[in-house]
Amino acid sequence: MPNARFLAALCLLLSVVWAGTIRAEETPPSAVGRISAASGAISLRPAGGEWVAATLNDPLIAGMAVRTAAPARAALGIGAAQIALSGATELEIAHLDASARQIAVKQGRIGIHLARLGSGESVEIDLSRGGVWLTAPGDYDVIAGSDQTPARVAVFAGQARFAGTGIDRTIAAGLALVLNARSPIAATLENAASDAFVASWRPAPDAPSEAVALRHVSPEMPGWETLDAAGSWEEAAGLGDVWFPKNLPDDWAPYRYGHWRWVMPWGWNWVDDMPWGFAPSHYGRWARVAASGGDSERWAWVPGKPGAHPVYMPAAVNFLGTAGIGLSCPDPVGAAVAWFPLAPGETYWPSYTSDLDLIRRINDGAVKDIAKIGPGIGGDPPGELITAAYQNRRFASVVPRAVFAGGRAVAPALVPLPTERLANAPLLPGSPQIMPPASRPVVVAMAGAVHTLARILAPPSSRAAARTAILRPRSRPALAQTRSAFAARVVWSAHRAKARAVAAYARASRTRTHLAAAGRTRLH
Repeated sequence: MPNARFLAALCLLLSVVWAGTIRAEETPPSAVGRISAASGAISLRPAGGEWVAATLNDPLIAGMAVRTAAPARAALGIGAAQIALSGATELEIAHLDASARQIAVKQGRIGIHLARLGSGESVEIDLSRGGVWLTAPGDYDVIAGSDQTPARVAVFAGQARFAGTGIDRTIAAGLALVLNARSPIAATLENAASDAFVASWRPAPDAPSEAVALRHVSPEMPGWETLDAAGSWEEAAGLGDVWFPKNLPDDWAPYRYGHWRWVMPWGWNWVDDMPWGFAPSHYGRWARVAASGGDSERWAWVPGKPGAHPVYMPAAVNFLGTAGIGLSCPDPVGAAVAWFPLAPGETYWPSYTSDLDLIRRINDGAVKDIAKIGPGIGGDPPGELITAAYQNRRFASVVPRAVFAGGRAVAPALVPLPTERLANAPLLPGSPQIMPPASRPVVVAMAGAVHTLARILAPPSSRAAARTAILRPRSRPALAQTRSAFAARVVWSAHRAKARAVAAYARASRTRTHLAAAGRTRLH
């Protein structure tokens, strides 16, 4: 029995420690949206997670929820749909892939500009009283309603259909369907009336019918709609069509103005500060291109060959340093994390999948011959990716490890390092293999597991003494002291267990790296 209890507790502890690592094997989603505008307090909740503060360019996938405070506003880009959120609104992305988008509006009001709707594609908006299907491109205004207020679906352009609670109605352009708050639900049609909220998100009448960006990138690439206003397209020798951003800070470089955020199932995702920063951060590559005079260079985004369904990357970068640790820096910086943008033709090797077919599709359009992207050793990247000469390595951004893992702004925390230090640092494709800080539920669960394991492993005499002590009445001061001491032991045990888990993770990562290097040495 003691052995059985020991094994049960040990399994519990290990399951808590490695839960995040196991989740990293999830299949990446096939479609991604983004927060395209934010004003005021905006919150984001991952599937099964807790509400956290949301920022511009946070990625969105199925299972996530977004909400706005009463005076706030937000906008989401999901496929061909631009969705504006009024204040005091909450919605959840119930389903999101290349052909279907399903949004559940829990409360509040949203406006939807649907630019395109291909054959076989569907856009569904779920309310508590039924579902709304958008059957044509257009502009739609949806109010969720409540037990006291009616729900309303207005169509300013396009066509929609509502079905639910015994009602099945088509809503033509210029009309609004109103659903009363009483039971049974009744529906009436009236004229669609615009107001300030509708005017804030509907495109201007003189807006160009086709964006220039769509001549160079797929309409399925989130963030393409911001490119034309923020830069210009030109043809560069050997690279094809490239995009030059304008009005940049003097020290700007790709993946420098923004922060990192841990998003499952990918791991570390780059969140760019620039309103246009989503597409150039997660698709294509960056190159240094000679200016028209030829005396200087400037950054150019190279989207590569347009694909029907471009595959999202958390960041087209490679990292530098020791796996799980980072780069060593002089005091008081200590450990740091460094990364640089990949250039055209350079392969991105992700840490979140070993599926070679998926890896090749991720690099399609940026790498000339994806068939030459070979399998690694034991899931690790091929040796030629580790030893390759990367064009942008000298433009690496370096910050203290606490800044990286804490999701803090990168640009104000940059650490200068000599070019030789960056050139000689070990290369880490796709990820620094650094774990994010544990959330409060994980720490609490770990503390409980540690305490359970300690209690099970305690000698029988100690357990008997503990039971006897519990039965004896105690004074309030003594009880308070005991609880305080117990709390201190739990916190200490949790910290120790977390530290051991991180150390084990780092050792395992280093072991995999050394084995892969040894294997490559033998092959050569």
